[in-house]
Amino acid sequence: MAENPVHCDRVRSGMQANWWTDAGCTFQVRGPICATNWGDYDGWVATSSGSGDKSPIFAPCEGPAVLCLHGLTGTPFEVAPVARALVAAGFSVSAPLLAGHGGTTSALAATRWQDWLGSAESAFEKLRHASGGTTVAVLGFSMGGLLALRMARLLPDRISALVAMSVPLRLRTWQIAAVKAWRRLPAVLRRGPFAVMRKRDGSDVTDEKVRRENPALPEIPLAGIAELVELGSIVRRDLRYIRQPTLVVHGEKDSTIAPQASHELAGSLAGDVVERLWLPRSGHLVGVDVEHGKLAEAVVQFLRTHTHREATASPEIRRA
Repeated sequence: MAENPVHCDRVRSGMQANWWTDAGCTFQVRGPICATNWGDYDGWVATSSGSGDKSPIFAPCEGPAVLCLHGLTGTPFEVAPVARALVAAGFSVSAPLLAGHGGTTSALAATRWQDWLGSAESAFEKLRHASGGTTVAVLGFSMGGLLALRMARLLPDRISALVAMSVPLRLRTWQIAAVKAWRRLPAVLRRGPFAVMRKRDGSDVTDEKVRRENPALPEIPLAGIAELVELGSIVRRDLRYIRQPTLVVHGEKDSTIAPQASHELAGSLAGDVVERLWLPRSGHLVGVDVEHGKLAEAVVQFLRTHTHREATASPEIRRA
């Protein structure tokens, strides 16, 4: 995805291009409409460009079950290294592709947080059934972390433990401002180039290879961020009721979500066991960044301690 604004000759009069850049994303608050209708704007149907594998993972076995949830605009690629480590350690693992993801920006923008939650709950029940109806631990990255926490509130007797990675409990001020500006636009303008934030520098990672390979969408629909804000506000109210053992993870080089969000999360949970893991060399995508091996070891150890069955021999990983 190009860093500069889209240029073309057909610009409607009276519009100026004002670009707002922060934390690796560029948001066009107002700007030239480079087409006579929105159907001419190809970016609204942008698809992922990375070569990494975005297939769901489903590897049931006799060991304790773990559901792994990816983030907004992402795919199972974002949690795959940790999921593979769990499978190798004998856990029963599922990493689904959540509703609206893995396709186009417009398809994602058409979903709401309830759709994401519904697909996570369906994957949860499928894994739980395949694992003998036992409790399931839930690992969630970013938006997936919010879903994991919401599920822990809704299904307290079915979820054994949580791993919450880079959770957007609160977004940065500029992100909230971008959503508010988008909501003030007329309905006809809340589509096309006005409806997305472009990831100017790609994924928020320090590993350049991962940045090139990540098959996530190259832009974020403002409608999706609005849904994330709503989900975050609900989860903040949930925290005082969540008692499952929880590992909270954050990368110190995260330019997407401030570390204060993870501090607030760890300090607001009601459970007796809340552990923290700070990764000094990692960005937002901790599950695939340069310290993913350290993260995987910590997750395996934590879940071995706080899930109810012993992990057994490693099953074969199947792409669902």
